[in-house]
Amino acid sequence: MAVAQEKTVPIPVQQDPEDYKAVQQVCTACHDTSRIMHSRTWPEWTDLLDRMSAFGAKGTDEQWNHIANFLLRTLTLINVNEAGVDELGPVLNVDEGVATAIVSRRDSKPFTSADDLATVPGVDKARLEEVKGRLKF
Repeated sequence: MAVAQEKTVPIPVQQDPEDYKAVQQVCTACHDTSRIMHSRTWPEWTDLLDRMSAFGAKGTDEQWNHIANFLLRTLTLINVNEAGVDELGPVLNVDEGVATAIVSRRDSKPFTSADDLATVPGVDKARLEEVKGRLKF
């Protein structure tokens, strides 16, 4: 399935009930969701999804995209000073312009905290509060 190469996640990733439904349909065919409901980095997620596919997990391209959306939005750990626009957008629920502004700002002055990140126009403080346990600086 090669998630790392085929991931096409729109930014921002809005909540979509189909995302979790795809997780349930594809990921629980062999085990319960408690085995995957732990935060990981995006490279760790893509490795896990690739291994699932290699072991026979079946899903349509649409289902795999929904699973990627769910994982990025709800469980992915990021280092704000290293993550790409494609990770920042879904995790922080910001559009591509805001994610690009984050990357531009950190190039001149790395972020040191969620409060520091909140100074970027378009970054929602409430969302930062929701995901603060998944952010590294």
